[in-house]
Amino acid sequence: MKILLYGLNYSPESVGIGKYSAEFASWLAARGHQVRVITAPPYFPQWRVAASHRNAYASERLEGVQLQRCPLWVPRRPGGVTRLLHLASFALTSLVPLLAQCGWSPDVVITVAPAFFCAPGALLLCRICGQRPISWLHIQDFELDAAFELGLLRGRLLRSLAETWERRILCRFAMASSISQAMVQRLQHKGVPPERTRLLPNWVDLEAIRPQLGQARSANRYRQELDISPGQIVLMYSGSMIKKQGLEMLTDVIHRLRDHPQLVWLLAGEGPSK
Repeated sequence: MKILLYGLNYSPESVGIGKYSAEFASWLAARGHQVRVITAPPYFPQWRVAASHRNAYASERLEGVQLQRCPLWVPRRPGGVTRLLHLASFALTSLVPLLAQCGWSPDVVITVAPAFFCAPGALLLCRICGQRPISWLHIQDFELDAAFELGLLRGRLLRSLAETWERRILCRFAMASSISQAMVQRLQHKGVPPERTRLLPNWVDLEAIRPQLGQARSANRYRQELDISPGQIVLMYSGSMIKKQGLEMLTDVIHRLRDHPQLVWLLAGEGPSK
């Protein structure tokens, strides 16, 4: 099959959506599919374009996948409006390279959200190509919900308009998926028919990665480096540190549990909220 993956983040970003998208694309390519990706230069989680890449149009091949990089505006401190402009800039600069894929005639067009701003362009491509491509939207993050619930965007009228637009776009895709059962249920709550939703989890394999016991726990080099005893329980946040993650909630939780000395909190990540 010819598969086009359209998304903001990709390898060599080592965390977040870029890591998952790259592993997904290379997995498909390793199984004989022709895979193309339209993405941005790596910039996350530092929120600046990596020194290994230019913030410009560029093509490269990585692990059997053909990439088309498109420039974008990267704010140093992403907030409500600046984050929206950031997402919209990629949707704009990538539109022409995206529509140019009509000549390649993909069988499936998979759009990864964020950025949801890319969804209309993907639907336009499928419409131009006729009946052949299957339009698929994969939700890694409900960005509009997060923006309003965290106060990055405000106003009842604005939220109503945004949710109406989102619902119309969602329901035009042939398939929509997300990474947890609760998020799949939210897709259905937003109007996507259950038969057009799928669960595509990207969590770790709990058979391969699990809490260590006994001597292995005592010998764990991270416990040794951080002076954490085998009897202590580690609670860890690992991920991007940006305003929309709502990390302030953790500080309240940590204070509430301060009388439990066996708990050790680790926060690992990068971003403007660090």
